Amino acid sequence: MNTPNKVIFIIAASLAGIFLATSCSKESEINEGKNGEKRTAAIKTNASPSAGKDSLTAVRNGQYVDLNWQIDTTGRNIKQITLMRSATGVNQQKKVATLEPDATSHKDCLPDANAYWYWIGLVMADGKMQKIGPARVDTDANGSADYTKIGDGYEINITRTDDFATLKWDFPAGDYREIRIFRYPRPVAELLRGQWNPKGKGKGNTKGVFVTVTVEKKSQFTDALPDANSDYWYWFRITLKSGTVIDRGPIKAGYANQ
Repeated sequence: MNTPNKVIFIIAASLAGIFLATSCSKESEINEGKNGEKRTAAIKTNASPSAGKDSLTAVRNGQYVDLNWQIDTTGRNIKQITLMRSATGVNQQKKVATLEPDATSHKDCLPDANAYWYWIGLVMADGKMQKIGPARVDTDANGSADYTKIGDGYEINITRTDDFATLKWDFPAGDYREIRIFRYPRPVAELLRGQWNPKGKGKGNTKGVFVTVTVEKKSQFTDALPDANSDYWYWFRITLKSGTVIDRGPIKAGYANQ
């Protein structure tokens, strides 16, 4: 091989080697990205500002659960924090507290010794919710013989005529954020989102109807009944200043002489 041809061959081989090395380097980075740290960094770059930075822990001590969380507020306009609990981990998430957006902890009182799942709901300025969780607490090995009901002491009495129901309540001393009352045409087991119709409109409506809201811990209210021949049940959603939510119901409106 003459000298000019040899020089051309060497240059071509060098370029090919550089191209091959570059290709191998990129392929190695892609492979690492599928299984290792580089892929994690890529996800953080492409995801929302808070991805992977939120946390929720739940520690049980008998009837009570200490919940602690950390929230990355970058790019978020949080108006409220909602704490939810479920006995199954898949559905029927019951609201147990409504908290200020800067809250970082809460103590929940469980109704029994069963295992439970928790979520934190971040209510945004646009009304949408982002959830953190779930966090699970195991069953209470010591049982539930000494458990107290969180609704004990919240006395409610409801009587009716054909046209009106009279609701009377007497709650323990304390500070109340609000007390909301709902009426149902059937005895629903729990007061859950989607079970009530705020305006009560629609023919044949079988959902609950919002009745009134108050902050008076001892008072009464007269509710006009839409049908004298139907039965009615009421739910009270009591929110304390601490954020704890207490639901009482279903309570049937019965005739005084029954």
